[in-house]
Amino acid sequence: MNRNKIAIISIALAVIITMAESASANTGVVEKVIDGGTIRIGDSFVARFTGLSVPDTTTPIGCMIHDFTKLELMGRRVKLFTFTRDNTAAGIVRDENNLPFVQIYFGEGMLTSFNEVLLKKGYARVDKKYLPNDLKHFFDLEREARSKELGIWAGKGR
Repeated sequence: MNRNKIAIISIALAVIITMAESASANTGVVEKVIDGGTIRIGDSFVARFTGLSVPDTTTPIGCMIHDFTKLELMGRRVKLFTFTRDNTAAGIVRDENNLPFVQIYFGEGMLTSFNEVLLKKGYARVDKKYLPNDLKHFFDLEREARSKELGIWAGKGR
């Protein structure tokens, strides 16, 4: 095959892959931060952060985490990933209040996991009940924040 044909095929494949990625990506703008671990996208999609338990806003640290989440996500376009039990929309994992769980990506190229940011800062702990198997590395992130006594782990001793 000559170089021109290879170049054309490469460009065509890149376009197809880009179209497939953008077609499957769920993105939206964060319109409201309800608490440190729950947000509203658009007018009505309310979701909780997958695999995390974030302190309630009735506590000082919970209010601080709420403010941090608001500062980082409010009005920003984010990429959402839901987790399903059976790879169908009907199988999306939901909490006891029927809120779906999402992993949020934001920032440059939407490559940074906000769920991981909260764990790294010590602003959340792992919620074992709603942790998908492919996010087991969340335990390592929590353990590291705890050992550094960050956020909710401050003053807890090693």
